[in-house]
Amino acid sequence: MATFDLIREPWVPVVRRGRAEMVSLRECLLDAHTIDGLAFEAPLEMVAVLRQVLLPVYLDAMFAAPAVGDGQPAPPPADVDEWKTLWDRTKDRLDGDRLDAYLAIHTHRFDLFGQQPFAQVAGLRTGTGEGDKTKPVSLLIASASSGNNVPLFSARTESDPPALSPAAAARALLAAQCWDTAGIKSGVEGDPQARAGKTTGNRTGPLGALGVVVPQGSTLAETLLLNTPIMSQPFPAADRPQWRAAASDETCPGRPAWSQRSPLGLLDLLTWQARRIRLVPEEGAGDGPVVRRVVLAAGDRLPETPLMEPHTGWKLAQGAKVATPDRHRPGRAAWRGLPALLATTPNASGTVTSPRVLGDIRRLQADGCLPNDLPVQVRTVGVRYGTQSAVVEDVMSDQIPLPLVALDPAGPVRELLDEVVASAERLREAANRFGDDLRQASGGDKLPWDRGQRLGDGLISEYTPVVRRLLAGLQHEPDRWEEADDAWRFSARRRALALIEPALAATPPRAFLGSTRDKVVRRANLAEARYRSSVNEAVPAPQPPPGMGDA
Repeated sequence: MATFDLIREPWVPVVRRGRAEMVSLRECLLDAHTIDGLAFEAPLEMVAVLRQVLLPVYLDAMFAAPAVGDGQPAPPPADVDEWKTLWDRTKDRLDGDRLDAYLAIHTHRFDLFGQQPFAQVAGLRTGTGEGDKTKPVSLLIASASSGNNVPLFSARTESDPPALSPAAAARALLAAQCWDTAGIKSGVEGDPQARAGKTTGNRTGPLGALGVVVPQGSTLAETLLLNTPIMSQPFPAADRPQWRAAASDETCPGRPAWSQRSPLGLLDLLTWQARRIRLVPEEGAGDGPVVRRVVLAAGDRLPETPLMEPHTGWKLAQGAKVATPDRHRPGRAAWRGLPALLATTPNASGTVTSPRVLGDIRRLQADGCLPNDLPVQVRTVGVRYGTQSAVVEDVMSDQIPLPLVALDPAGPVRELLDEVVASAERLREAANRFGDDLRQASGGDKLPWDRGQRLGDGLISEYTPVVRRLLAGLQHEPDRWEEADDAWRFSARRRALALIEPALAATPPRAFLGSTRDKVVRRANLAEARYRSSVNEAVPAPQPPPGMGDA
């Protein structure tokens, strides 16, 4: 029988002191203070491993599991003072003894191919009456060819699935539990809700409906602590991660039957089993097994994303009574969504709030529990689905520095960053109008919003490295926000005005003579004048900082 112990076998890619390596779950947690961070090539797998394994193991071992150590577990931090005590005590080294004891108790549940295989259902078989029909393991990988989900440039087809190592299969398994596509799934034996060998009405994995936001510290230990919630009440007695569910429990995800239900608590939500899966190991060309085939079926369904969800922002559409998760927009850098990320209190219109985890960080920063120059990064990850959410069209991932003082809604840094995003958007719109004016001066029509390369869309992409440097500078020296404001305006104006000459050079000569439509004269020089006026209005000129080079 194949075996792969996730606790002791290396399978989590990390960066430790600047060098990439692969570590086991145990090493990842016990040495978290020496690990710079996770180093996944696939952002979906990174979020899945953090949410489905690392964070819930840490939270359960420290604050919920009753079988670790003597007596009842310590309650989670109930206020900022208790969280600060936890931070000071463990940011340089997590409680290795308690974590080690916890992993030892649950070793049998972390074998990828054991009698109770991790995040799977033992013996899961399709219920078609034609034996055990499996599918290619590429079904678990968003970027791989599988059924209708065929990337345009792919060296493989569904009939030629990759041979995943156990480590790669574990990461893909967890990503599928979080992000799998919607649509029809195979019916399996023991699922009373399967009909004609299939189940319908399946939604995407639970994170597919979210714009995921994860704060990250300078070490993995800091990352786990920054994602540890402040909770006024202990974890409910019924709450547990999926590996601690008893077989007799109706909510146990280790059997083929599934249900639509609300989560038992945060631990249940983090390890939510949206699919029933069985990896099929086979003998590989090397020393260990490989995975080419898989059984994937319907899993538990959430009626709606619960408000306890810590890693997504929320929006309330006009006229709506219930808030929904705020999703990331394709093709838009994370800094352009800063107003929503920083909205730890509802904005003026009350339509958007930041993720709960950033709200906790704001409380800690406001009470002086975290230094203002703490180097926190924010990772944003999301998926765009297509064709009834049955295919993955795009994976969005970005990372930006987060100046903690920016979380203060009344602070000057927050006001500056709101203005940076707003002024960049005004410059984008002005540049797009400039391009349309030049086309109309040539006798043409405006460029449709969904076609072609627009001047403003190209311009705003140039601001991404500028804003990153701005955020990093404010993170280390937040008191110099006035200098940062001048530097931003100087750099933003220079880039906006620099596009005039190449745009005019690419314009046909007739545009300088102009054209008349609806009794309105349009000429290239008028378009330029209008654009320059818009730039001055959007970003008033500052005094150039002394010795300012090319920003």
